[in-house]
Amino acid sequence: MRFGKWLLGALAALVMMPQAAHAEWRRAETRHFIVYSDGPERGLRDYAIRLERFDALMRGRFGLPPMEAGRKLPVYLVGGFSALREVRPNVATGTGGFYSASDRDVYAVLQRGIDDDVLLHEYAHHFMYQNFPGFYPGWFTEGFAEFFMTASVNERGRATIGDRNRGRQAQLLSEAWLPMDQLLVRRPLDFRNREGRQAFYAQSWLLTHYMLQDGDRRLRLDAYLQATARGQDPIEALQAHFGQTPAQLTQALRDYLNGTIPFIELQTPTMSPSVQISSLPASADALLLTGLNLRYPQDEALQTRLLADVRSAAADWPQDPLALTALAQAELAWGDAAKGEAALARVLETDPANVEALRLLAEARMKAGDDAGDPERRVTLYRQARAFLARAIAADPSDYRLFAALGRSRRGFPGYPDDNDLETWRLAASLAPQVMSIRGEAGSVMFQRGRLDEAEVLLSPVANNPHGGGNAEQARELLARIAQRRATPAT
Repeated sequence: MRFGKWLLGALAALVMMPQAAHAEWRRAETRHFIVYSDGPERGLRDYAIRLERFDALMRGRFGLPPMEAGRKLPVYLVGGFSALREVRPNVATGTGGFYSASDRDVYAVLQRGIDDDVLLHEYAHHFMYQNFPGFYPGWFTEGFAEFFMTASVNERGRATIGDRNRGRQAQLLSEAWLPMDQLLVRRPLDFRNREGRQAFYAQSWLLTHYMLQDGDRRLRLDAYLQATARGQDPIEALQAHFGQTPAQLTQALRDYLNGTIPFIELQTPTMSPSVQISSLPASADALLLTGLNLRYPQDEALQTRLLADVRSAAADWPQDPLALTALAQAELAWGDAAKGEAALARVLETDPANVEALRLLAEARMKAGDDAGDPERRVTLYRQARAFLARAIAADPSDYRLFAALGRSRRGFPGYPDDNDLETWRLAASLAPQVMSIRGEAGSVMFQRGRLDEAEVLLSPVANNPHGGGNAEQARELLARIAQRRATPAT
């Protein structure tokens, strides 16, 4: 009897125990960033402030003014590796975060709670691609981020740049190195094992540090990067601009590593960045990260699972804009397009200037126009798409995806590309210079109109990217045609 009373009491206590609370997502907005986190508010604020101070340090170092216009970088701070996989299911084990720049979006996702190195590494990638777009060899792309991720700046403006990366230094002193001829021509994902990738990052850090911390080598590096961007073989360019073989460069780096590695100390202006914190709806816990994953093609099994999961989660928040937008993305991609458009219409009933809803509706109308099989119906649907895009651009003229969609909406129509189309593509490329597919599209349009100089500037980084696939191949073909036109006398 007493056992029965104990059991009933234990069950009652269990029922009355508070259930695990859903994480509360918050949004921090600063001058250059929009940071999302489901962690403590104080940690979110600190991350946002550190990003702004790092951005100011980088801008000061490169002589760039603060960004007065342009899209703020979205950064998602997540609680662990499993959350990274919600966004990118195939992310490599052990990844602390990643930066993504495509025609779908530009953003960073980082694990919360690990040291600042990952945060600053990923932002250094964005800073380089945004402000100095072009093709760079893999070692310099990663080495640049590794070099600057050790930077520090405090609330009093005391800063350091190029401090040694003690983890990379210890690795280089104790583990095998990659052959230099591999380092100069490959990228980290080319190495299937963790040891190869780690060696790549460590040697890239050391090589970049060696190049940037000496005035003469910096000048030679600039010439080297220009040569490889034009397509010169990296080993030949090394000999031409540094007078070194790969073996000689390896020995120079070993000597540099064993010496006194210099770094820069400086005083920067003090700053207290403004941070506005707001809470996201409860639906964010189930759908915010999934919404990022919905933007990309998936295999059939994952499509089916994602569609079912989003439908189930969105049913709990039938009036919530975030849930309705996620539902619309899934339906438009893999489900019932009419239901997707209906969900977006409900978003616009309460928020007529919702940029994401307007963009998705425009893309849905263009797809419907392409599938219509009736030229007049296509014209009508594309006209509707452009109206949605005009509303979205009025609400947010910094979103490059809107201008790219507007440019695509004019293809195949009389007069394309006219002067307005050229300006549309210029804006798309200038707002996201790191997105190679958009540079390629803009360059193609410039070529069509005979703007050969503009086309060449846009296409060169695309053409010289050895991992650019079809985009790079098309860009090389257009550059060859540009050279042919210039070589052919006008008649």
